[in-house]
Amino acid sequence: MRSRSLLPLAFASTFASVLDLPIWVRNTYSVVEVNVGSPPVPHFLLFDTGSATTWMVDAECVESDTCHNGSGYPRTGYSATASSTSEPMNTTTSIDYLGGVTSGSGILDVFTLPTVGNCSSPFSWTQSFLSANQSSWTTLPSDGFLGLAFSSIADANTTTLVETLMQDGLLDSTRFGLYLGTETNDTGAGAGNGLLTLGGSHEDVYSVEGSLAALNWSSLQVPGEDAQLWRTSMQYTVGKQAKNDTKHTVTALGSWAVFDTGAGRISVPDDVIEEIYASIGMNWTAILNHDVIPLCADFTDDWYLDVFFGDSDNPTQVRITGAMLKTPGFATGEDKYCWPPFDPSGVSGLFLMGAQFLQNYYTVFDFGGSEPANYSARIGFGRLKDEYKPVVGSV
Repeated sequence: MRSRSLLPLAFASTFASVLDLPIWVRNTYSVVEVNVGSPPVPHFLLFDTGSATTWMVDAECVESDTCHNGSGYPRTGYSATASSTSEPMNTTTSIDYLGGVTSGSGILDVFTLPTVGNCSSPFSWTQSFLSANQSSWTTLPSDGFLGLAFSSIADANTTTLVETLMQDGLLDSTRFGLYLGTETNDTGAGAGNGLLTLGGSHEDVYSVEGSLAALNWSSLQVPGEDAQLWRTSMQYTVGKQAKNDTKHTVTALGSWAVFDTGAGRISVPDDVIEEIYASIGMNWTAILNHDVIPLCADFTDDWYLDVFFGDSDNPTQVRITGAMLKTPGFATGEDKYCWPPFDPSGVSGLFLMGAQFLQNYYTVFDFGGSEPANYSARIGFGRLKDEYKPVVGSV
């Protein structure tokens, strides 16, 4: 059971809020800043809808080779002994991600955000997280992860940050909204114009649809308290518009999509990747063997991936075009060559929709209830207004 607030009642936040967290982009990774402990110490965390455990490297690990930092950005380690509100949970775990391994102990401590959203003063609450004494994430340009999936898969008896706030009645609504910003590579010394909004969303600002009801919504594949990831059933059609306006397409049923801010690109099942590339006029094997380097000039609106999320009887359609996936700098570092649009996911049926997909939409993650037993989770997409579309480089 998650412990309640360590703060005296007089100092605890007692009103519901909408919390807007500015997004920094560091070498293509999106991070937000939170203050942890008493006195509060700033930490940058990569927010990840593909995992649930919030963790940060501890101070001793930062100072040793156990948490080697090759990211080019400084890290601040969490120190339990330096915080007067730190409390051990007497739990331990090791988390094996696709990109690295993290191990440590469960901790309760005070998290504080500066004046954000509709708050007139710093916003504080008690959060469970993992203090990591080991991490192989050498290139991670942050102090750790901010898990935004579901607590059903959180480790060390922790609860996700959003679910903690919801269950303590500290958020205006049971959703969070995401706009990744126009800058996709690096925002430098400060935050960019991207925004992670907890307890609300700003589709009226960013999306041409303009209202929550008008977004393209899809219910999760696994409903209610059994939900683990932001995952939907999926069908897809991929093809290229021919000169005579006929479409050459390939369609598959029974696939599923995971929406993962911690993933950089779009990944597709290995058993269909050749066919997908052929349908857009590219050769995956030739690219893989370095016989061909994709030209950015070929990334146009003439070819597309249509994805149909949710119930096959009433799916939500979202179109991704080649122009939306143009990312210069592949292989030779020259702007005229672009990164291949799709990676292999390694799992049959799995489409992993990473930041390169999500940056093209305003996305709302809605739990549909404040307690797991009442969840009716869904995910909504809104097309971005022109001024908010990402700038990914030019040829």
